[in-house]
Amino acid sequence: MKKIIIFLAILACSGCKDFLEKVPTDFTSPESYFNTEKDLETALVGVYDILGHEYVYGKWYQFQISVGTDESYMTGVQPAGSLNTYQHEPSNIYLTNLWRYIYSGIERANQLIAHIDKPKMDEGKRKQILGEVLFLRSYYYFILVTHFGDVPLKLEPTSSINNTDIKRSDMRIVYEQIVTDMKRAETYLEGQTAAKVGFGGRVTLSAVRGILARVYLHMAGFPLRDTDKYKEVIAYTQKVINSGEHELNPSFEQIFINYAQDKYDVKESIWEVEFWGNRTGNAFMETGQIGTISGPFANDVTIGKSTGSVKTTGLLFKAYEEETGSAGTLKYSPDLRRDWTCVQYTFGTAVSNPDWNKTASVGIYNMDLGKWRREFETLTPKHSTFTPQNFPLLRYSDILLMYAEAENEVNGVTEEAKVAINLVRKRAYGKLLNGSVLKRIAVTNGGSGYVTATPPKVIISGGGGANAEAIAIVASGRVTEVIITRAGKGFTAVPTISFAAASGSGAVAQATLVNPALVNADLSAQHTASKDAFRSAIQKERMREFAGENLRRQDLIRWGKLMEFLQVAAKDIVDFAPANRKYTAQAGDNVADRDVLLPIPAYEMNLNKLLTQNPGW
Repeated sequence: MKKIIIFLAILACSGCKDFLEKVPTDFTSPESYFNTEKDLETALVGVYDILGHEYVYGKWYQFQISVGTDESYMTGVQPAGSLNTYQHEPSNIYLTNLWRYIYSGIERANQLIAHIDKPKMDEGKRKQILGEVLFLRSYYYFILVTHFGDVPLKLEPTSSINNTDIKRSDMRIVYEQIVTDMKRAETYLEGQTAAKVGFGGRVTLSAVRGILARVYLHMAGFPLRDTDKYKEVIAYTQKVINSGEHELNPSFEQIFINYAQDKYDVKESIWEVEFWGNRTGNAFMETGQIGTISGPFANDVTIGKSTGSVKTTGLLFKAYEEETGSAGTLKYSPDLRRDWTCVQYTFGTAVSNPDWNKTASVGIYNMDLGKWRREFETLTPKHSTFTPQNFPLLRYSDILLMYAEAENEVNGVTEEAKVAINLVRKRAYGKLLNGSVLKRIAVTNGGSGYVTATPPKVIISGGGGANAEAIAIVASGRVTEVIITRAGKGFTAVPTISFAAASGSGAVAQATLVNPALVNADLSAQHTASKDAFRSAIQKERMREFAGENLRRQDLIRWGKLMEFLQVAAKDIVDFAPANRKYTAQAGDNVADRDVLLPIPAYEMNLNKLLTQNPGW
């Protein structure tokens, strides 16, 4: 926590993106502030602002602390000291700044709470602001307690630079305070529904209830193992489900296209971190780097540059069901999440038509995380480093899977638990879409004269469908294979496949469709045969659904599976990955018992003499 008190004032605003797009204009003391309703709104924006900070969801929280599990890794041999390969020490800059900025958000919240009654204003509006700030403070403590364990619990603003030594509170006490604050927030935000707010960047009643369910889920797991809390998970997820405000977006990929295009779907995306702008001109923009570090590699600004630094593991790719008898380098998967999450192409430097410059990426140990794709951004010009893509904190599918998990722990494999998980799977398998999707494009004549480095563009036309995409692979001048990268939707007849290229001709291919309505997406009897089998199925389902969304590491910890699952992933790499990918076993090779908690930052221990270090550090 910082010893010098500063208060960030951001011009108050209303609406969706306006909530975050104003410029920080002033630094002022609390004594001369908080005089009007507008001042309270402005202070509230300052509390929200921490979510998008570079060391929180703006960049490093994902790319150092959350990457490095059985689902993802950072490309390249990671240097000594890297968090994502468990080589870090207490002096690590990323964990130091995560701690620092989360406590900065808590200090901002404490300042606002301490002065909430100062201005004369509408009492309903005052309660609404208080509800949001209580929730945000408790959410920041939730981040701290799940990563660091016992932490200083500070509920009053700092009043003196000489009073900063605060001992760590037992994590049970921290969790109790989180629950208390979130329940108060639930009361104050009773009328602030998702439908009423209309966008995911502001805390709503559903967000409070859904995150509170997540808090209880962590309390039920390791290290507290307060299993009675599973009943609370059921209660709070049912509140969200029974509200009637939420449902799954029929298209899994559309969730992430919406994030790229500043579109809101509060039925699915209950709470998200807002990013906005492209840093052109002099206006303040709250931008992040989710699409420039993950997403398919691209070296052209018109597409949207991405380093493609976050890769998915082969274990993740193999976690999705595949049709073993199907043809092609990548076997067909009826689970449409696979080919959106594990992207099968990269972009090079664009030529006359960037679509001609996609290169197939079919090695399952070297695929980019594909959820955030800059090619779908609509705000131009595109910045080479920063993007406006939002980041999900709570989706409705998480509500359903949390409910199924808790229901299983309390009551066993009930029909209600199966319905919840199978609804998520139905969406994944395309059963909420209308019409058929592409299953395969078979090359019947490879043609001649094609160039491997610039394969022909695959054109999919007719058939009544939309959004289908594919990429050709060329060898020895011939089209040897066509990889489907988006299965599309709504086909009522088989589309025509043709090829467009600057050189080469004669290739012919034939498409095959599948109607997802006829595909069985439900868990098998094997996966529902027992409580243990169902628990294992949920653990796999969460991996398939939330890969890259900052949930996996903490899920593994609460299940008591961090070392086990990372070492399984490492063995898979050693046994099956090509030689140039063997290094990606780093995380599994380095992880140890102490890694269930991050170390308390050395910098903070030098400032706060009452802090003690976590075991093993």
